[in-house]
Amino acid sequence: MNYSDFTAGDFAKDEFFQAWVFNAHDESAAIFWKSWLMDHPEKQDVVAEALQILQGVRFSDYALAEDEITQLWNRIHQLEVAPRNVKPGVRDIWYKAAAGVLLICLVGLMYFFGARQPWKVYHTAFGETRTFVLPDGSTVVLNANSKLTLQSDWKNDPERDIYLDGEAFFSVVHKHDNQLFKVHTKEGVTVEVLGTTFNVYNRTNGTKVVLNSGQIRLNLPTAEAPETIVMKPGEMVEYKALHYNKTAVDPRLYSAWTDNRIILNHTSLREMINMLENNYGLDVVVENKSLLEQTVSGSMPLGDANSLLRQLSKAFQLKITRVDNNIEIKEE
Repeated sequence: MNYSDFTAGDFAKDEFFQAWVFNAHDESAAIFWKSWLMDHPEKQDVVAEALQILQGVRFSDYALAEDEITQLWNRIHQLEVAPRNVKPGVRDIWYKAAAGVLLICLVGLMYFFGARQPWKVYHTAFGETRTFVLPDGSTVVLNANSKLTLQSDWKNDPERDIYLDGEAFFSVVHKHDNQLFKVHTKEGVTVEVLGTTFNVYNRTNGTKVVLNSGQIRLNLPTAEAPETIVMKPGEMVEYKALHYNKTAVDPRLYSAWTDNRIILNHTSLREMINMLENNYGLDVVVENKSLLEQTVSGSMPLGDANSLLRQLSKAFQLKITRVDNNIEIKEE
């Protein structure tokens, strides 16, 4: 089966994919799909969408009420719907067959609605920041317009695998068995940790990993060959188009958003526009392209889109006009 050409709908309809999503005990499916995702990071978003389609049925969040179960059992025991004018022997056979079918349906419903859903998807809307506690006790602050996909139970897995699209700040619990915690991005970057705090930014303009404390190991698909980099606190690795750059930074600049503020350190208007588009879903047009290279330093609270636009207008001394989600930036 050539899954590389599959759409989200194709995955959702595939029985082997469904076995991975709905049956936590199917080890062969779990091993295959984990390996396949590692080899096809570009399909992460499509697979996550397929997971959301299947999870939309919300089997794991629904349980049959006691009265519903009672009604189904009563229908089995009191079934009197056989066709008229049927010989008694045939009637008995028909009755037993119908009761058997209904019993199978009941068992199927109880299995599907009570089954444990092994996959979870955490996500935030434009302009929304949320904190989640993961199954192992680790915490993640998810920035606006971001999504995490992970298995809900890592107990029997050698690794805790997370798939990130967007930006998140992780505080990872160190396990006594040294179980690795891995964050994967759609560009093929993998962050490996045991227990530490770090920020991962993964948008259309590349990936940035900033280490606040502890130690992490990055696996990068580079132009020459896959490369492993060990990072120390206060370092940032930027990765884009199969190339990377490692620099020393102040980690507070890159995780201040978790405290609902922004620290600007010679930050360009171009960078701020990227944030407006990625985090708030705005469509920004700049009349004079040279304005994009203007920079400012300082700090400001991180509020809603309108509040941020007013602060940017003052900081960069610009005229900013908003009509719905369309933003126009001009010189004053």
